[in-house]
Amino acid sequence: MFHRIILYVIHKCIDTFFFLQLLFREINSLVQYSLSLFPEFLKFYKSTTDFNCKRLPTHLGIIICEDKISFSDVSNLIVWSFAVGIHHISIFDSSGYIKLNGNALYKEMIVKKNLILKDAAHYFDIIFSDGKSPFPYNVSIKNGHRTENVNVYLISQEDGKQQIVEAAKKVSKNIKREPDLLKNFHSLHLDQCIKGVINIPDPELVILFGLTNGLIGYLPWHIRLTEFISQLTHHGFSFEEFRKVLQRYNKCEQRFGR
Repeated sequence: MFHRIILYVIHKCIDTFFFLQLLFREINSLVQYSLSLFPEFLKFYKSTTDFNCKRLPTHLGIIICEDKISFSDVSNLIVWSFAVGIHHISIFDSSGYIKLNGNALYKEMIVKKNLILKDAAHYFDIIFSDGKSPFPYNVSIKNGHRTENVNVYLISQEDGKQQIVEAAKKVSKNIKREPDLLKNFHSLHLDQCIKGVINIPDPELVILFGLTNGLIGYLPWHIRLTEFISQLTHHGFSFEEFRKVLQRYNKCEQRFGR
């Protein structure tokens, strides 16, 4: 009985610790949002466009393993990413909540883009898609300016394992039509079929937010050479923390199986 009480107390202490951490993040997020209304803070965020890094991921993956999702904080991650030079960003949650509410995220992201980048905002054309075709709510306004395309992929579990299933079906149909293909079949053939189902470049870096250390169905075929960096939560995630993640990625030595 005594041991059960001790275990119960320890369990409650751990719960309280994580609750206080999340509460601190929420308060920090509120403070950052309040400060963002001031010009001095806007100047600080505008400095993200001058951010230099020796090695940046072409494709940054973001996995959110949290019940409560903040579109404001996700929007920050999108804007910071393309501000420092990342042109492919995939955002994944297992429930598909983000993908289902992509229109709301898109509107929030446009607000953040204009707020953070100000005059430089019109140089970026953000395209939300599922890796197959752009979503209908995308709005492209050139106004005579030369723009850079930034691809934001909203994906869920149906785009993960399901793409392998669809690719396998496609391979089976091809082999059924041409049996000789089976003699020289190799992984590149399957890779081509998968890229035909969902055309997303392999992510070099994935940031995993939450207490769950798992992929929860995120693009299993694309992560053979991916670096994973875990963070406690995306709520109140600051640009300095984002910078540190990229610096940590820069220090990773990629051996490619050697």
